[in-house]
Amino acid sequence: MVSGGDQDDDDRVLSPDELAIEEQDEVAAIGEDRYVIGPDGPPSAPADGAAEGGAPQREQPPQGDRGGGNTTEQPPEPQITGRDVKEWLAEELDTHDSKYAYHIASKYGDDISHQQLATDDVGAAFDGLLVWYARQLAGSTSIDRALGILLGESSVQVKYPTKRLIAYLEANDLGPDDSIKDLVQTVDDEDGLKFPR
Repeated sequence: MVSGGDQDDDDRVLSPDELAIEEQDEVAAIGEDRYVIGPDGPPSAPADGAAEGGAPQREQPPQGDRGGGNTTEQPPEPQITGRDVKEWLAEELDTHDSKYAYHIASKYGDDISHQQLATDDVGAAFDGLLVWYARQLAGSTSIDRALGILLGESSVQVKYPTKRLIAYLEANDLGPDDSIKDLVQTVDDEDGLKFPR
């Protein structure tokens, strides 16, 4: 070991104790064989993980990524809301040039049924809706009877024009000389009151 206070520190040979720098208070380890030396006491490791004047530390993989497996999580599947469906239906109906259009879905027991119609005839739109609805419930009952039952049991009172009754009477040869009994018997024979178109 060379000694002497007159020699420059650059020419001085370090002792084995001086080479064990991790034992020194002024030294902090930042990795394997990598250290930071503080000029005025214990140093703080750089916040970005890099040694002073040196290369950055090697980043450690997240705990879940160790072992080499691909653990990338799949993004969650998009959720479709009722608002999404309404907006889609509105946009789809808007593409029709017809004056009247609808798209309806209903549940009857375990069955889901859909109906879509576009027309310029308001009567056809109404007929299509009524017939479709009755068909879902009718079972073995005829559509016209199912509609009659639905309307008869409904809280909505239907008011028919007088001309429809007159047309019915004329179609069944009933006139002023016939009694109410004759009318009731005719309706019973016809298995219900059905106004002609």
